[in-house]
Amino acid sequence: MPCPSSNSSNSSNSSHDRASVAPLAPALWLWLAAAAAAVGYGVGLPSAPYPGQAAAKVLMCVLLMLSALRHVPVAERVRLCVALAASGTGDVLLALPRYSFSFVGGLGSFLVAHLAYCTLFAPLAVRPAGWRLAAAAALWTAAAAIYMVFLPHLGPLAVPVAVYMCALCLMASLAVFARGLHPLAAMGGFSFVISDAMIGVDRFLEAFAASTYGIWATYAFAQLALAAAIVLLPRRGLSAG
Repeated sequence: MPCPSSNSSNSSNSSHDRASVAPLAPALWLWLAAAAAAVGYGVGLPSAPYPGQAAAKVLMCVLLMLSALRHVPVAERVRLCVALAASGTGDVLLALPRYSFSFVGGLGSFLVAHLAYCTLFAPLAVRPAGWRLAAAAALWTAAAAIYMVFLPHLGPLAVPVAVYMCALCLMASLAVFARGLHPLAAMGGFSFVISDAMIGVDRFLEAFAASTYGIWATYAFAQLALAAAIVLLPRRGLSAG
């Protein structure tokens, strides 16, 4: 049987490569639009509050959801979209502080988001060892210390905040334990923790200069990094250590 010509083989490989890359193109453009929306919202923070602020804030999550609509496996797509939809709901609620339910509603929405991320990362988790175990141990130790500092100021929110912090740390830990994902997943999980820690300091301890900018920058990076690691960046085999 004659071998196919080199030109025919190269053409076939090129067509296969284009077919593999093509589905990512819309997702990449939507991810870039989400990043631009995040930067735009951050630039507009000096003018806050302003009409349409909630819509501007949620735009990043909406665009990230759209970027995931062709992601496979479908189970990951659904879980990521649930996480982003819940996050977007929390964004809207926290952008409307004049309502009494704003903070608690936002807390509940982000709790759902973290649990959705947990269900996404859990099937990918390896048994923690080495740097993964060290990172998770440091995270939980720091979270416990921060909670003890917050506790005298929490009042009736003591239990809800404890539950929320556990879900947040579990999400970040599972992002670290997830095999095959780009390191941006772990970075995104930890950035989420940093953002929420700053919210806690600002709300329960003492407002600090530029807190709004730091909170948004770390939160936006977290969502963009998690979405990129799940939807855009190639998976690879990683050792459990």
